[in-house]
Amino acid sequence: MATAAGWALVTPAAVVAAARVARIERTTPLLMAEAVGPVIAAPALGALALAAATRRRPLAAVAAAVTGLHSAWLAADLRRARPTTSAADDDARLRLFSANVLYVNTYLEGIAAELRDVDPDVVVLQELTAPALAALEGAGSLEGFPHRWLNPRPDHMGTAILSRLPLEDAETWTSAGRQMARATVIVGEHRLRLYNVHTRAPFGPGGQAIWNTQLADLANVVRSEPGPLVLVGDFNAACGHGPFRRLLDAGVREAHMVRRRWWVTTWPSDRRLVPALARIDHVLASPHVAVLEVGEGAGVGSDHRPVFADLAVRRV
Repeated sequence: MATAAGWALVTPAAVVAAARVARIERTTPLLMAEAVGPVIAAPALGALALAAATRRRPLAAVAAAVTGLHSAWLAADLRRARPTTSAADDDARLRLFSANVLYVNTYLEGIAAELRDVDPDVVVLQELTAPALAALEGAGSLEGFPHRWLNPRPDHMGTAILSRLPLEDAETWTSAGRQMARATVIVGEHRLRLYNVHTRAPFGPGGQAIWNTQLADLANVVRSEPGPLVLVGDFNAACGHGPFRRLLDAGVREAHMVRRRWWVTTWPSDRRLVPALARIDHVLASPHVAVLEVGEGAGVGSDHRPVFADLAVRRV
């Protein structure tokens, strides 16, 4: 009985580890498993303890190897996300708020209230429709954002950037045939390039190919933008996904990792009996941008929790 329980605990983490080592990301179950990697990896520690207590050597060997791999990967993520210690000008700080509002959402009061409570300087929205925009405007949560780039749509590709700070070069940015947005935010004497990201989920016909292309395009953005840069939004990818790790390796840090909040999850947030299992909503910052704080909202009415971050553009 103890042996069976131990193998049941370690097998999911072993499958994910094997897929990651072999770079196999071709099936929906594996992609989902990699998205919730920390949730799956944690029980392997229980298997290791059980194997040690009952002297099951094969189980102990597998559990030790699996927990070792997952621990090494977490350590690598933490090394990649070391906080910056360089100084920033006092007037080079901003608070950023990002929310996938869900294009079929008819209850915007929750997100509107969170917007007012967070009081951000810059807001980026994904899956924004014209009725959702009207509801947020009617609630008064978008007052005080004179600088705007709006592209509401009736489908899941609507997007917006709203700012108290001046915006320049705001425009649609297209990757793999899907529209996103980008702009330059003027923060004190600095220029911060901002990308509002919403990639295709890697499921359904052609979904994974589009997802891979978009994350590769974002990695190229990181390599081609020499100054302060922030990518923020719904990436439909977690830190356990290979294409997302390659995006990080291109030269950005994930805000939750920087602030040592690696267990935070943002999706799906609308299940009554199941908690959010994966973090697919991110703030990614170049080395020119310090991550001072990061947090999450509830996102009532959506299937995503909003994320917000206090950032500072560094002196370089």
